[in-house]
Amino acid sequence: MVYLKKISIIFTLIFSAFAFGQFEFGAKAGINVSASGDITGLNSDFSSVTNIKENMTGYFIGSYVSLDVLFLYLRPEIQFSYLNTNFDSLSLSQSRLEAPISLGFKLLPFLSVFSGPTLQYNFEPNIEDVTFSNIEKNTSIGIHMGLRVHLGPLNADIRFDRGITPNELVLIEQRGIPISGNVDTRDRLWSLGLSYKF
Repeated sequence: MVYLKKISIIFTLIFSAFAFGQFEFGAKAGINVSASGDITGLNSDFSSVTNIKENMTGYFIGSYVSLDVLFLYLRPEIQFSYLNTNFDSLSLSQSRLEAPISLGFKLLPFLSVFSGPTLQYNFEPNIEDVTFSNIEKNTSIGIHMGLRVHLGPLNADIRFDRGITPNELVLIEQRGIPISGNVDTRDRLWSLGLSYKF
């Protein structure tokens, strides 16, 4: 009985905190610098392709809502993200719909750290002049963590995303020449972003 009373008190305190928390919503955008897309298992016909990424760029745009409670905040987001990774003679383009959910902790009034899961819906990638199998999974899960600077209605953040769900596509041919190889499409991604509170 005492145990149930303690639980009810805890839930009452949590509900009261969220009831008096501050809601905000806004828009966000930024750039991606990706390290995903590693190619493994190449055959000799494809030996001209190195695994050195020359350009790893992209962008994201979306919106967010945030609930602030004291020094904590919960911030679900939804965004469209585009990535382009160039290898020696390949260009891998990926786009996805992402839903990061961040739990943040304010170290100072203008500085916070955050982390949480990222839910992803992956659209079919494109590799120029290459035929490949369908991507293994359209939905995947990742984790992210980062640092955010709060400047009034404007926020700036840097974050790192890492894909958890294994997700590969198989290379079949390039310009009619049979090839073999696997592309790991999981993120290892740094991003820089700005968000504005309305």
